[in-house]
Amino acid sequence: MPCRHPFRDLPRRAARHGVMLAGLWLWLCALPPAWALETVTLQLKWSHAFQFAGYYAAVEKGYYREAGLDVRLREAGPGVDPLEAVLAGKAQYGVGTSSLLLARKAGQPVVVLAVVFQHSPLVLVTRQDGAAHGSEGIHDIAGKRVMIEPQSDELIAYLKQEGITLDQLVQVPLGHAEHYDDLIQGDVDAISAYDTYEPYYLDRAGIAYQTYSPRMGGIDFYGDNLFTTEQELKAHPQRVRAFRDASLLGWSYAMAHPEEIADLIVAKYSQQHPRDFYRFEAQRMAPLLRADLVEVGYMNQGRWRHIAATYADLGLLPADFSLDGFLFEPDTPPDLTKLFIALALLTAVSAIALYIHRVNRRLALALAEKSRSEE
Repeated sequence: MPCRHPFRDLPRRAARHGVMLAGLWLWLCALPPAWALETVTLQLKWSHAFQFAGYYAAVEKGYYREAGLDVRLREAGPGVDPLEAVLAGKAQYGVGTSSLLLARKAGQPVVVLAVVFQHSPLVLVTRQDGAAHGSEGIHDIAGKRVMIEPQSDELIAYLKQEGITLDQLVQVPLGHAEHYDDLIQGDVDAISAYDTYEPYYLDRAGIAYQTYSPRMGGIDFYGDNLFTTEQELKAHPQRVRAFRDASLLGWSYAMAHPEEIADLIVAKYSQQHPRDFYRFEAQRMAPLLRADLVEVGYMNQGRWRHIAATYADLGLLPADFSLDGFLFEPDTPPDLTKLFIALALLTAVSAIALYIHRVNRRLALALAEKSRSEE
């Protein structure tokens, strides 16, 4: 029986192992990005509109995906409270008003991540067309039919500052979402509204109207605020930072490319309004975001103290209400979990590469030894 050479099968075995390891290497390198994506939900404040343009841009331009996130945008409507949705776990993030301060005071663990609107778009709109209940000034609404949405705290503070209390108004409850129709039809004399929204339809209806902003009385609230919970921040600090940063990138892009995002909204999110409406909304939002003066998302503790003081004047907050834990600090140390995972994966891949190198080296030596033996 012939004697088997000790290195006879080594080239075949080494080659087989090399192919297997090389295949594993390619599989690791070719893993689809979705493999590592974390799915989270953002609860919007209302139905789809340019008001949320930055989040659409962050999805469309891949900012969320680059941050390792698969973000679902949850539309709101009548009866949907973003705060309740986030606290109930239906979403990890939400868009809320400055009334988040009241939620914090009530013991709800909300944390504001960023301010999108440096100035609130909330205004009071009154008819000025000579109708029987028309208004010539803010004080003329006393005794008139007024429809004010929930969480219009800054308007109530403004009216109080002007010496107008709610019991002086004939308060009409909201009957449907588009309450500007009630003003157009003359069913009410004044409504709370967004300066970026209702005036578009009032202009199209051709009625004369007057808008009153709380800023006229020195009450300057923030507008839409991006928020989460203490639990989300504690459990996923790196995810919170990634979500916040990607969202703000989206906002910077959206405000720089309003025409493109208006087309995107109509194409993928909503045809409830004509395209021209979203262009109007973008134009009216620009002076409220002030992206030309401050970085998108910027918030100032002094402004929040001013808002808290206004709530205190309404008797809704104590005068010394603490903001500790309420405002996100983006410069806190990042979570290194994902970095450690990436390093571990890199180490594993490097080890595989080293093993392949050693196998190939042994193969070369074996072939050289076999050649010498045959000689």
